Amino acid sequence: MLRVIRLPHEEDDAPIASALHEGLPLLDEVKDYVESNTKDVLAKLPPPLPHRRNKHIYLLASIILIFSIFRTLTAVPYQQGHFEVAKRESFGFFRDVPVQVWNTKKHRVQNQPKHNDKELGLRSKYANRNSPSKWYNHNWQPNFDCQGLLRIGGHADSSKYVCDVHRIEPSKDCLIYSFGRGSPTSRTFDFAFEKELLAELDGKCEIHFFDHRFVDEVDSKQLPKGVIAHNWSLEGEIDAPKARRGFMTLKETVHHLGHEGRNIEIMRVDCDGCEWHTYQEWLTSGVTPRQVVVSLHGAPRNEDEIFEFMEKNNFVIFHREADTRYGGIFQEYGFLRLKDSFFKT
Repeated sequence: MLRVIRLPHEEDDAPIASALHEGLPLLDEVKDYVESNTKDVLAKLPPPLPHRRNKHIYLLASIILIFSIFRTLTAVPYQQGHFEVAKRESFGFFRDVPVQVWNTKKHRVQNQPKHNDKELGLRSKYANRNSPSKWYNHNWQPNFDCQGLLRIGGHADSSKYVCDVHRIEPSKDCLIYSFGRGSPTSRTFDFAFEKELLAELDGKCEIHFFDHRFVDEVDSKQLPKGVIAHNWSLEGEIDAPKARRGFMTLKETVHHLGHEGRNIEIMRVDCDGCEWHTYQEWLTSGVTPRQVVVSLHGAPRNEDEIFEFMEKNNFVIFHREADTRYGGIFQEYGFLRLKDSFFKT
């Protein structure tokens, strides 16, 4: 039971010590702990007030101060460990996601159905293959949330949703590839995606744009400062023997630019169908993309393979959107690479 002790006059020093000893034994224990473990801190405190009765008030204030310092020092390692799992399994991308939230994300990825077998049967991934808009509605939905999901490029054809662009660290090592201008019919280049990314990253990222229709004398006037344009488009190695001018494989592109071994923060692919011949090469051409934001044109017979390949290589789907301007036969997808341990129970 808590005892209320009346503070006596300054000449009653002995009753104070007795009351503290008899009524508050815990205080004596704390006092011993403070005196034995925090002498350095106590030495830095100001001298006690001159009145004797204030010595105990000073001691109590010292204990509260020491407790606050001790609590802060012990909380820091806990907080660091609290976010360590997400940081480690995202290659340092997510540094402020608590472990409970991160485990919820893992559970969703590991348990969300990839196909609508419940409604369409156990072979649902083969249903509606002649109707791309229907096929995408029943297969491979987003399974990962990005808190800072942002559409980069406004409403332009070249725009894409990007996961947490604020987490990208602008530096001399920051690298972005952007393939295709976005519109198969427009002759102009708006560079809306590249322009907004530059602004988001304070101009401190190396951005390369690729399109065989780019003409230096004409289109360079629209080119934002800080974006490097190349007048060739992306094609798969299966198409390389055609020897088409104005096309290069990703491996050839990486080698030509001397980017072997580099990490790519964002790889944007909007190349009017080349994705079906190049997707395996996105990860085997000497560079490692963190995010791949891609327009999928139609649904050819191997449409399921691109998703299985990305999942096998530790990518989650953070965004999917039907392009209603073309009746939903084109789909926008966003993939994010995580560590393999994220996918294990």
